[in-house]
Amino acid sequence: MVSARTLRLAPLAVIAFCSLRSGDPLRAEPPGRPSPPGARPASILSRARPDYGRFIGAMRPIDPALSAGDGARRIYMALVRPGATDPARGESAPLIGAGVRNDVLYDRAALAGGRSDAWALLLLDHEYFHARHLAGATSLPRPGRVLPEVERHFYEAAAWGFNVSEARAGRYPGLRPDEFREALDRYGEHYAALRALTQESDPRAWSAYSDLLRRPAALVTTRTIPPSSGPARPSGWDRSPATP
Repeated sequence: MVSARTLRLAPLAVIAFCSLRSGDPLRAEPPGRPSPPGARPASILSRARPDYGRFIGAMRPIDPALSAGDGARRIYMALVRPGATDPARGESAPLIGAGVRNDVLYDRAALAGGRSDAWALLLLDHEYFHARHLAGATSLPRPGRVLPEVERHFYEAAAWGFNVSEARAGRYPGLRPDEFREALDRYGEHYAALRALTQESDPRAWSAYSDLLRRPAALVTTRTIPPSSGPARPSGWDRSPATP
């Protein structure tokens, strides 16, 4: 039996700043013959991460009534515990522990317009990294027993940092400069929030988090994905308006 605990906060979610356009990042579909929307996420991710099934059990659309929202920010994609249907509920938070598998929920409407195909892959890769990280299958350790806010910002800074390093390595072909900048800013925002929560109240913890999140990109990649052949720390990899 897999020993697992539940993440103590809401599901790890990609919210309203992320909108996607239909289209396969690795193979263009013939005009007039798009893939069925419900099959798109698994098809996209499986070509880039064929082992995703070890960490993600199912990829399911969010109920339209839930994805429409109630005035709060709209959730476009989220990692949730197996079988969960509402990504906004705390009890949907994903499991943590060696060998766990969690589900990905996504908004069908988010796959229809406004972004490059590469952005879709980046967002799915974001959830893939979360799934691997929670299962203990990355080179980055999980945080210990910390405040829920610290835990959330650590996980998100790690996942966005992973996306940034993968983008710099050219693993999201066709990613637009503004999309790359958005990923970089999301990393910076979570990094800055983590610093604000811990730098003065727990300097030792902040020193550890900062060291982990600012390491060369190769140390943030998943264990089974070959590291980039590029520079160990590409120029500007951790720079955004939210970071010094």
